[in-house]
Amino acid sequence: MRTTCAPRRRTSRYTAGLVALALFGAACGGSSDDAADGPSETTRASGVPAVLIADGKITDEAIAAATKDGDVQGAVVEAVVSEVLALEPNDQLAVLGEVSRRFELELARASGLESAVGDAAATERALDGAWDPIRAGVDAIGPALEAGELESVFGRGRIARPGQADATSAAGTGAVGLMMGMMGLGMMAEPVVTASNTAKPGENETAEVAKGAKIGGSLEESSVALEFDGDQDGVAVKFTASLIVHPCPDPDGRFDAKVRIDIHTSKGQTGSNAKIDLELDGQVDDNAKVANVDAKTRTEWAEFANAKGQYLDFTSARTSGTSTFAFNRSGGTVTAPVVNMAVMMSALFAAMVEQFVVRAAESGWSSGRCVELKVTPSDGPEGLEPAAVVDVRAEPRSKVDGKPTGGNVTATLTAGGASVEPDGSPVPADADSTYTAPDEEDKTGTVHYESRSRRGVGKADVRYSTAKPAAYRVVGGLQDWKIDQVVCDVMAPFTLTGEIGAMQLSGGLSGTYVFDGMFSSHYEGTYEISLPDGPGKPGTMVGTGSGSVAGQAGSGTENYALTPTTC
Repeated sequence: MRTTCAPRRRTSRYTAGLVALALFGAACGGSSDDAADGPSETTRASGVPAVLIADGKITDEAIAAATKDGDVQGAVVEAVVSEVLALEPNDQLAVLGEVSRRFELELARASGLESAVGDAAATERALDGAWDPIRAGVDAIGPALEAGELESVFGRGRIARPGQADATSAAGTGAVGLMMGMMGLGMMAEPVVTASNTAKPGENETAEVAKGAKIGGSLEESSVALEFDGDQDGVAVKFTASLIVHPCPDPDGRFDAKVRIDIHTSKGQTGSNAKIDLELDGQVDDNAKVANVDAKTRTEWAEFANAKGQYLDFTSARTSGTSTFAFNRSGGTVTAPVVNMAVMMSALFAAMVEQFVVRAAESGWSSGRCVELKVTPSDGPEGLEPAAVVDVRAEPRSKVDGKPTGGNVTATLTAGGASVEPDGSPVPADADSTYTAPDEEDKTGTVHYESRSRRGVGKADVRYSTAKPAAYRVVGGLQDWKIDQVVCDVMAPFTLTGEIGAMQLSGGLSGTYVFDGMFSSHYEGTYEISLPDGPGKPGTMVGTGSGSVAGQAGSGTENYALTPTTC
């Protein structure tokens, strides 16, 4: 059985109507603009119950109407998802938590777990108790992120979780099952991507930020893995969930993500497995915005008891604006309530998680994570003559493969004077612009350069100045290479001399260096200077190079502090 709906007009990424199209057979006809506000009782499509949500839960009538005569009723599913997503964030969580609980109890009834425990009330008590340690584990993730636990892992500052909803209060919703996965993965997606936004090629770090919660980060990938167990009155729950996001678009502007939730619930030899896999394949446009997201989900459920079983396996996909739904296989006496609950839960899961994950990926490529914007002024930027006109070249390159990104670059004067041309208008990359310095000495101007393309956003800020060259005391180095020296003008070529050799630097805020020293040592590399950003604050210089000493190859990174001084 397969249900297909025709393509529909796409509106804002985050409208409820759009997200409702995510996976399970969007309604045929109408527009996503209509769905965004939630259909009224008088405008509902034929076959859609008049009341979909009442007293904080999806009505029995709405769940029963999810399928009819073996077919998914796309209009019903879309209408329910639209109304849920139109609620306030905490109200969304309450509705999702309630339907997740009902789904778990329905699976217990269908699998024979309820009979093994005793009755419905005893089953609910046992499931609540079995899920308590899992709720506690998910609850612990948020405070760990807020407390800056990721700082020791990635070394890039405090990471706060997103504030769309109080998603860490899992116990407050009484949520179980799939809802727990939505909350855990949704809560962590954006902060985990953010934590590795400044990762360099080749870096790959992992850590356990809370018991049962692991994260990983590199330039190319961010990941979350959750694994929790619970047991109450002989009812055991094993819960695993994972998220993998590749936030840097490829040369064609494609990005992707995978999400999995897997739940095993049992008492002795009786129980069930429920699993949902979600794959997202997105397209970024030339302005670094999401153009489209294709999604595919596969939902599998199986019960086991005395070597007998029943199972349900179905797939939903949205490709090029068309949504389809199909049963892959089913067996045994799968009940209609199980099918209807599975359809509704999977639709809500896909809609909620897609929002979080796509937003997390976009925040990654919009941060400058994926694109390096190299800005090269023909003069300066420090020590310019008053009223000097500087030609500036801006070249965006992918940090993943080093290739030109194309797209546009915009230069904007953000502080000081005098002017930049063109100011605030995009220019095709690689882009040329001019900066005109103030016509007085000791004046500054700051220009923000930003590139946008299907490979993401590149950012650079350049501070131009007509002040006389400043002298800096340079202190630092690496291992036996130690420097404590005054450099009168870091913008001009200069030499650092230590006990084991000498380093020739090209001059400027970024450039190259060559080191020659004892034991036939020879190293070459690059350096970057960040000037002090306020009184009493030192600047920094970081050099990275490779070479050999006494015939042995090696590489390293030197770190220096730059303190203003006089010559």
